[in-house]
Amino acid sequence: MVKIPVGEKVEINLWNKKNKHGMVVYHHGTMDLCRAESEFDLKRGDIAYVVESYDSFVVVVPEDDYTEVIANLSTSKIHLSKLAHKIWEILKDRENETGGILSTEEIYSILKRTSIQSLINQKLIKKLLKLPNAPYERLKFEKKWYFALKAHEVVTDKSQLIALAQKYPYLTMDIIQSATQWPDIRIKRMLEYLLNTGRIKKDERYRTGSRYFFVSKIPDKAET
Repeated sequence: MVKIPVGEKVEINLWNKKNKHGMVVYHHGTMDLCRAESEFDLKRGDIAYVVESYDSFVVVVPEDDYTEVIANLSTSKIHLSKLAHKIWEILKDRENETGGILSTEEIYSILKRTSIQSLINQKLIKKLLKLPNAPYERLKFEKKWYFALKAHEVVTDKSQLIALAQKYPYLTMDIIQSATQWPDIRIKRMLEYLLNTGRIKKDERYRTGSRYFFVSKIPDKAET
């Protein structure tokens, strides 16, 4: 009878993908075989971590990019700064699709499909929102919280707005939304960034709503 300590690495030996159980090999002085189960798809030769251990039986998760955020497997403690970097990577991977902005619900859903799914809960998401020196921004829009890439990192959106400005004498929320199909939060965040960096000017004197002019296209006099 063998009991493998939580946190140890094992190698998948035989695995039934349909029933999600099989045998693992534990190398520690001797080579022991142990029954195992997992919620993840595994195959012979894969390396996995033990997250629960009983006599001659373990529950395992595959070794992947998310396993490294577990600071202590025996206590299920998460290394918050490493997980924050993983969230940044998620946002960066989806920059073209989302502008690097995802709601807390979307981040939660993505993390619940990883090898650390059993350690993810809403309390952890709230901690990540409040984490100091995080590599991402936290945005609140219409009573919802979002994780976002820092605006200067979102090169694609900035380039698209600059290209769009070449086609029009000015931009408005409606013009941008019609051309890009972006949600309001994505448009407003980038417009605010361009305003703050002096690339555009906002004129609110128009009856039809605010217009955004790139500095080379600012009119001498507003329409009435």
